[in-house]
Amino acid sequence: MDLQRKKNLRALAKLMNRQNVTSIPVTDQLLDCFDAVITPEENDFLLKMGGERFNFAQACANTNLPIDQAREFLVCMLKKGLLWSEYDEGAEYFRLAPILVGWFEIFLSDGQETRDKKEFARRVDKLFNFWGQFNRFPLRNILNMRTGKGTPHKQIYSATGKPQKKSVTVQLNRNVEASDTCIYPAKTVFELIEKYGGSNDIAVVHCFCRQWRKMVDEPCSFDYPAESCIVIGPRTKYVVNYGIARYISQSESLELIELLQHKGAVHQVFHEREDINLPEIAICNCCWDCCGILGSYNRGVLPFFVKSHFIAEIVDSSICNGCGKCVKYCPVRALTLKNGTVELNQKLCIGCGQCELKCPQQIFSLRNDERDVILPLLKKYQARL
Repeated sequence: MDLQRKKNLRALAKLMNRQNVTSIPVTDQLLDCFDAVITPEENDFLLKMGGERFNFAQACANTNLPIDQAREFLVCMLKKGLLWSEYDEGAEYFRLAPILVGWFEIFLSDGQETRDKKEFARRVDKLFNFWGQFNRFPLRNILNMRTGKGTPHKQIYSATGKPQKKSVTVQLNRNVEASDTCIYPAKTVFELIEKYGGSNDIAVVHCFCRQWRKMVDEPCSFDYPAESCIVIGPRTKYVVNYGIARYISQSESLELIELLQHKGAVHQVFHEREDINLPEIAICNCCWDCCGILGSYNRGVLPFFVKSHFIAEIVDSSICNGCGKCVKYCPVRALTLKNGTVELNQKLCIGCGQCELKCPQQIFSLRNDERDVILPLLKKYQARL
């Protein structure tokens, strides 16, 4: 890569970083990932268009290409995930994508395993390994401190059972003044599916992390289906229209969630611009080995920082049979077996609900407890993987 090419890619990376509230350090390893996918012509165009949304006519005016070629040029970037489309009163607009969570995920989410995608996966792996080199004193302490001073950009939604809907009629024999309407956010993954299922805003994609790991010869050890991550909300139209995902019904979504929970999935919910105060855009059904977030924590590459809505409790440890299923499936090793009985470290618990699902003795329960969970970067000897 020559100096001018690197300069242009660096400028694009900085621009993409402004599309999320989080940012990725712009290093040579990151630019190598860009270089594997982004052509010089795409680089120049994206820099020219900037970070604001634009329509097709504006895109054509900045390509100097005939309309058909300009459309093909634009569609290629949309399929790569470099641009995301959005709709306003029926009109389609385009906007520069962020990096991670962003175009990295989209690029591998169509499930294709072409030579360029395999090369991209190899470079992504190299990038994460580079980040792992900072796991040493005093850099580890600095990273943990910076993480603790931030705010979470993703949420863990519990794997509790489907909410039961019941109505009760009570005769009061008096007038009751109605209070102002309040909207309460979903806290379980089933509630989230129901929230978007009514408007058919649900699509399924291949998991970026499993595709990446698979293409560097580290296949998932949890045997999840290839299509296991779910796009929700208005972004579904974009990923379906450009061949990245396919629509699924609410019932199909619930069946997939139940299957993945049985296999050990942890439900991480991502939001627009990595801001948990903005609408949800995806449910990633994660395993603790492949996941770029959980897997990186378990490899001692990155700290783990999420907002959780539940915490596990042991109801009666005396009936624990010591089978160890909960320990195996706990994504952060909050559970250990001691003298044949399970023990829970609530400081590590992320409220995913896997222990409650897996325990044959039903010794666990989940309690509502909205909190930020910060798990510091593991020392290398503590790494699970």
